Amino acid sequence: MDILTVLNSKDIIVKKITHHIELFNTFKKVYLFGSIVSKKRNPNDVDLLLIYEEFSSELLKDLDMIRTVFNQLYGLSFDLNVLSEAEEKESNFLGRLNSNYLRIK
Repeated sequence: MDILTVLNSKDIIVKKITHHIELFNTFKKVYLFGSIVSKKRNPNDVDLLLIYEEFSSELLKDLDMIRTVFNQLYGLSFDLNVLSEAEEKESNFLGRLNSNYLRIK
């Protein structure tokens, strides 16, 4: 089952993420990107960039919880890209997306 069949738009995905925003508390910034943002047909998953200030074991637990909650409640498969602020700056991850992303948090 593809995501567009289930959700029909990135706006619904954003609403679901913001509804569960507490799951993202250990992350400073959250971005939606990839095929769901570029309106490509039949995306296989939801691409998120999660940026944190400081690594912790709580962060790992939250990643697992995010995957579990969204998969069990909505059947969504998330591709989670997790970077520190320094790693994002060094890799220019957002810059390489050519503004094809949406900041959620």
